[in-house]
Amino acid sequence: MATSVALVTGVGGLTISRLGDSAGWTLLAIALLTLPVPLALIGGIYRQGRFHDQLDSSYLVEDGSARQLRLLIARLPILPSFPFFRDRYRPIRWDRRYTWLFYYDFSLNNWFKFGFNDVRLRDTAVPGLITALVWYQWALGLTYVVLLLWTLSRTIPGLNLLLYF
Repeated sequence: MATSVALVTGVGGLTISRLGDSAGWTLLAIALLTLPVPLALIGGIYRQGRFHDQLDSSYLVEDGSARQLRLLIARLPILPSFPFFRDRYRPIRWDRRYTWLFYYDFSLNNWFKFGFNDVRLRDTAVPGLITALVWYQWALGLTYVVLLLWTLSRTIPGLNLLLYF
């Protein structure tokens, strides 16, 4: 997991430094926006320790019933409160080697707002710092989508009619 994160970050950094006019300022702005809060929360998680109920199960649950690509802009990263909708969510198996892929799926769902699985954070015995990290990531992803749509509406003349009406 660390290797893939380092690889994607390196490729992104090289692309920005090669193509950007002021690459240093761009990389600094991205780092100031995305690094301080998650690093502080992860530091707090490691300092506090990982001791809570349901320690042997994953933080994530999934609904794999509908396997189509969906836009998840309106979907919150937590379980629905209505019991009828909660029944279809099952805990992710913790003892499998591929479980870390679900964390990538959850991150992509929160950051880019599209995905195949509906992966959400379970709501019982989750530490508050994990919940804060998920909501921060979700807010950054929603901001990214809003900025993307705003940029497209300013550059593609017909798209602003679709977005504003």
